Amino acid sequence: MRFPLPQLIPSEVCLECPVCCRFPDKQAALSPFFFPEERQAVGSIKSKGFFREAAKGAASKAGLVTCGHGFACSFFNPGDHTCQVYEARPLDCAMYPAVIMRSEDRQKVMLGADTKCPALSRPSVTARLKNYLDGIQRHLESTTLSSLIRKYPSFIGEFQEEVVEVRELSLGKA
Repeated sequence: MRFPLPQLIPSEVCLECPVCCRFPDKQAALSPFFFPEERQAVGSIKSKGFFREAAKGAASKAGLVTCGHGFACSFFNPGDHTCQVYEARPLDCAMYPAVIMRSEDRQKVMLGADTKCPALSRPSVTARLKNYLDGIQRHLESTTLSSLIRKYPSFIGEFQEEVVEVRELSLGKA
């Protein structure tokens, strides 16, 4: 299962980033989410990464390891800022800095951009953000993905104040 997405942030910018793939605590809710098929694809790649949940065939969050003053995704290489499973990275990572989350009142599913991404301060990136989010929204609302998200609602993160350009997603009925 691969859902090809356009890349908003140029690779050379991502590889310089001191923020991505890092988290303030070991049980961070925003650690990467893997649908079962994505987890299986990662399992065929030699890496030192691991998942928090041990059950094969289940949705999983990436395990986190100590890194600097916090934690990092276990698939992240802090030495060169690369991902050990980049070619099989999950949708959750591929669409970043776009994030899917619940509304503050938990009544809606929303799409936005995480302002913690330093690349969003670049005019060349912000100029393309609305079109990027439009494309991500179409992608997420496709029949295949919307039914997968309904099947695995833990893909949807909790409300984050740091997210901008928020719009409601229509994922259909469960």
